[in-house]
Amino acid sequence: MHKRLPLFLAALLLVALFIQPNAILPKTVAQSKTIPAPADVLGFTPGDDRKLASWMKVVEYFQKLAAASDRVKFEEIGKSTMGAPFVYATISASENLKRLDEFKDIQRQLADPRILADGITNADVRNRLQTENPKLIRQDWARSDLKASDLIKRGKTVVAITCGIHSTEVGSYLSSMLIAYRLASSNDPEIQEILRNTIILLVPSTNPDGTSRMIVLRRIS
Repeated sequence: MHKRLPLFLAALLLVALFIQPNAILPKTVAQSKTIPAPADVLGFTPGDDRKLASWMKVVEYFQKLAAASDRVKFEEIGKSTMGAPFVYATISASENLKRLDEFKDIQRQLADPRILADGITNADVRNRLQTENPKLIRQDWARSDLKASDLIKRGKTVVAITCGIHSTEVGSYLSSMLIAYRLASSNDPEIQEILRNTIILLVPSTNPDGTSRMIVLRRIS
């Protein structure tokens, strides 16, 4: 059952977000007037005909959303080739975001079964010991399986959503704001269930430079 849970939650997330898309904004606005809708920042609703948002407007929207909602943490993790902010949002229940470092550590341990088997968290230390005296490293794979099961029970399902790659596919990066808004504002039971059990890493676009170039081409065409 535990092995199927992440797939079930990921499927539930997609169904909850995309079923009846035309009902997303009216439904959530009625539930939370303090959370800014995309239209409050952009001046239009993503999906409106012949309307595109600049990359900096997208960033501004997520900044304001994170400031207004305790379900959203927004970060810049670097710069694009052309110097645009490369960003992502972490979205979950507020109690999960407060324990985010704990959940990150759980994921780090699950990502490398050697850590669970020998207790060595530093890869450089492990490599040095293996070179100098491999007998100093005792790997207990039975213990590794037991600890992994315990970590899975304590952790959360992590779902990464990258909304945009190709610059001409403009609907993808625009949809990121609709997804984030619904998760941040809705009190529907299915959304609450997703937030309690899932940590969503939402990347509005992996190609912010391409997004910006499309805006320029759109304006001059």
